[in-house]
Amino acid sequence: MTYEHIKQLKVIITLLVIVGLGLMFLSVTFGTAIGDSWLETVGGMVDTSNYERRVETHTNNFVIIGSILFGAGVLTALGTFYLSVRFVKLEDHEE
Repeated sequence: MTYEHIKQLKVIITLLVIVGLGLMFLSVTFGTAIGDSWLETVGGMVDTSNYERRVETHTNNFVIIGSILFGAGVLTALGTFYLSVRFVKLEDHEE
């Protein structure tokens, strides 16, 4: 693993963590926006429980997707750290 690989992985890790946290914290906003959009497409008149269920479902979907991205970012960070430490140790022993 070269320094360029580590540098590229740091960019990917940062993006995964930021996008994951953003989706988790903004899930209510996104879920409500999608629920409102759906409400407009059906004419604005629908049972309240259906609307609440739609908003809750979309909100939960964004939380789940955000959690998966955040977790992937953290696991990638741990793997990158482990491999970079191991690579440096291997290079030190070769000299």
